Amino acid sequence: MNSPAVTFQTVTFSDGTVVELEESDVMVLVGPHNAGKSLALTELEGHFSGLVGSKVVSTASIRKTGSKEAFTKWVERHVRIEPQGSHWTYSAFGNSLYTPNPPDQLWPQHIQSFNRLFCKRIATETRITDSNPVEAIDILAGMPIHPIQMMFKNVELELKISEYFRRAFGKDIILDRASGANWHLLVGDRLTPLEGEDRISDAYLSRVRLSTVQLNQQGDGMRSFASVIMHLLAPTTFTLLMLDEPEAFLHPPQARLLGEIIATQKSPRAQLFLATHSPDVLQGLINVATEHLRLLRMQRDGNVNRIKELDKEFVKEISRDPLMKHSSVLSGLFHKRVIVCEGDADCMFYGSILDLTEIHGETHPDVLFVHGGGKDRLAKLAKTLIALDVPVDIVADMDLLNDENIFRAIVEALDGDWDVVKPMARAIKKAIEEHKPWLNANEIKKGIVEILDRLPSTGEFPERQQSEIRKLFRKASPWDAIKSGGQAALPPGETTRKFQELREFCSQMGLWIVPVGELEGFCKSIGGHGPRWVRQVIEERDLATDQELESARKFVKQVWESRRSYAMGDTAQGI
Repeated sequence: MNSPAVTFQTVTFSDGTVVELEESDVMVLVGPHNAGKSLALTELEGHFSGLVGSKVVSTASIRKTGSKEAFTKWVERHVRIEPQGSHWTYSAFGNSLYTPNPPDQLWPQHIQSFNRLFCKRIATETRITDSNPVEAIDILAGMPIHPIQMMFKNVELELKISEYFRRAFGKDIILDRASGANWHLLVGDRLTPLEGEDRISDAYLSRVRLSTVQLNQQGDGMRSFASVIMHLLAPTTFTLLMLDEPEAFLHPPQARLLGEIIATQKSPRAQLFLATHSPDVLQGLINVATEHLRLLRMQRDGNVNRIKELDKEFVKEISRDPLMKHSSVLSGLFHKRVIVCEGDADCMFYGSILDLTEIHGETHPDVLFVHGGGKDRLAKLAKTLIALDVPVDIVADMDLLNDENIFRAIVEALDGDWDVVKPMARAIKKAIEEHKPWLNANEIKKGIVEILDRLPSTGEFPERQQSEIRKLFRKASPWDAIKSGGQAALPPGETTRKFQELREFCSQMGLWIVPVGELEGFCKSIGGHGPRWVRQVIEERDLATDQELESARKFVKQVWESRRSYAMGDTAQGI
């Protein structure tokens, strides 16, 4: 902790956003494809080394901490120093500096000459090969520059890396210490030396070879995972780490574990800059790194990269909320637009309709459908996404008007004016409840008896009669009738006019009230409810041409085209 450190103090992006950073922050860049996340990491590395690019990152100021004396001791520990007449040669991590300055005159003016000691970008393109065998070195006089070389001298490091690898894949990482000119990593179960053996005896090493396989002969996921954790855990000098797409080649469980490892094992004196497309990596980070996690969403507007940072309190709230953590809301950060629905069936149906070319047009929509498991969480999901500058729409059934608290929360989450919505909503609600299109208890009882009288005396209870009874109960209140009949069940005249006015006003803020009452109202000739109804519609009907689904196609097209510019592909210069 007393060693010198070089970190970023501020980073200014192309839209003018200035992010002030603490020394141990973890800055995570999320957003849709082509937003500039990977280029931002490359440019940050360039700003540190002096090779400045400025498409995404306009400027970056550097913080240098530590004394001249501490730096001199640090150089002596990690750098090979060779006096050459009146000059000095400093060599480390494949980087050489030839200068007339002795060690005690390098800090802080010439620190960028040691950029490879302080700054490491773990690039996607070398992720697989970074764990390949490396050249053996003189373990007494040689300067290790690769994590595998560091593992040779540090058994504890090998065991630590192996522990995390086993958590991900159920196998150990083992360094082959008898592989000659090149040191290999092996995958298998770590063996216990037998009596008369030790870990460098011929007998033990032979048994290890026979029971393992070389890592470079394994799948890309294993090789990539090993590379990341080695570069994260092995070096002791880096104070700037840049990691691009750590999820590459990994399945979701390993990606989530890797997020947790990155957050917990990063040196406390190092900053981490990470670009990801993975909600699983993000979930792992959020699980354990809320204090220093900086979550920034990036999206492109032409040649400008717009940045929005999620408030740290929001990050903590997500980490404490089991439903938020395990919903797909985090996936929305990686799309140009999110449509939030009440249930999974709604998402499936509306997504299937939007997938039609005649609905979305030539460009396939970069849109994610997310469900809230009911109405009461719609506002919270939308609020979280909007806080990160994700364009959000909400689709809700007509009985939303029956709960003023939920209705108000949704309107305010979408930055709507509740004072305008309230009088319209209350007038419609009052008219619905004073109108009487529903059945009383005696009428429902009579209907059920008539259905039961038609039942056969043997066999299972027929599904058709079950459906008829359910439909009766859905007419037991005015709101059941509204969900079943939609706008057509409203009292005619003034109430219908007010509802149309309310729908139009709400649609302008991104709140879409289903005009047919609920999802199943778009195709009443098919019985059932929820996922079962959706599956039957998709399997039995032509979504593009079926006449009964015309109102569904019209509704989804209105939702899509209302904010189409957010969801279309960016035609500007690719990044």
